[in-house]
Amino acid sequence: MKNVQKIAVLMLAVILVVIAGCSSAKPPKEALQAAMTKINEADSYAVKMSFGLDELEVPQTATLEGNAAATAAIVGMIKDATITVDAVYKKKPMRTDMNMQIVVPGDMEMKLTVPMIMTEEALYVKIPQVPMLPLPETITSKFIKIDLKELAEKEGTAKLDLAAQQKLGKELGEVMLKHFDEKTYFSQPKAEAAGLPADMKADQIIAFEINESNYPKTVETIVNQVLPEVLNVLLANEASLKTLQLDKADIEKMKSDLETNKAEILTTFKNDVKVNTLKVTGAITDGYLAYQSGKVSIEGSDKESGQKMKLGLHYDVTYSEINKDAKFEGEIPTDAITLDELTQMFQLPVGM
Repeated sequence: MKNVQKIAVLMLAVILVVIAGCSSAKPPKEALQAAMTKINEADSYAVKMSFGLDELEVPQTATLEGNAAATAAIVGMIKDATITVDAVYKKKPMRTDMNMQIVVPGDMEMKLTVPMIMTEEALYVKIPQVPMLPLPETITSKFIKIDLKELAEKEGTAKLDLAAQQKLGKELGEVMLKHFDEKTYFSQPKAEAAGLPADMKADQIIAFEINESNYPKTVETIVNQVLPEVLNVLLANEASLKTLQLDKADIEKMKSDLETNKAEILTTFKNDVKVNTLKVTGAITDGYLAYQSGKVSIEGSDKESGQKMKLGLHYDVTYSEINKDAKFEGEIPTDAITLDELTQMFQLPVGM
């Protein structure tokens, strides 16, 4: 059963990889592929993102393995949480400045803002003031510097290669698009129906949707065509596998299990998984993916154990200032402290 679960997790991940966008002069799939490539190759852009969990129900065994009350409390907190991100990206020299805000609603609403700066060599994170956990200004006024090469060596992984990850993402996206036909999955809604930002002028809008009527065909397509190709793409990207902390042997085993358990996997997803909503809408301006939004609602159950899970989420992403001079708010911190220095400030042994 564990092997089937691994395949199931990968399958859901593949489904959620789908993004949408297009340009006016090309058919939807061709335009989408071109738009994805073009935004990946952009020299710079600004991006605004928001993400929210609408529904979250975890299997009972997950709560029984630890403290059920604590697990339930955490699930309850993050279920209605929202995350927003404002970021500026530049390819050469590589730099991304990001402000991430996490809001947990409730009687005692909690709001955290986490500024981050990422270069090719390091990640800088500013520790936020956490309600009910006052931290000294000597900590919250400074950035923490994380050496990415050193971190990779400690974790036994490859250093993050952004170009390699973008290439991998592009290849996986192409595999997805190749097998989903336009007539079944794609539509071209009007701007009002698509929910685009009021000031967004799109050359073309595309929606990709998996629903109750096409879900059985979707399962067949993913298990028989998409997953085998996805696994082959991963096997051909050993550097990316290391970065993702995956072993080639694991992928090869997964590929073998897919063939061996294909009938069981098909039955499980057709009978035990229900897709209420899986819709992604995207817009293209001047050939670039300028906006995308998505809504997902999935239910799963295991008849043998009676376990159930539910996941509902929504997100939207807006790109702007594409290929214009990237405007960063400040300089890269020169007085950042290291993780070792941070542990010393808390008077904790290094490594805890």
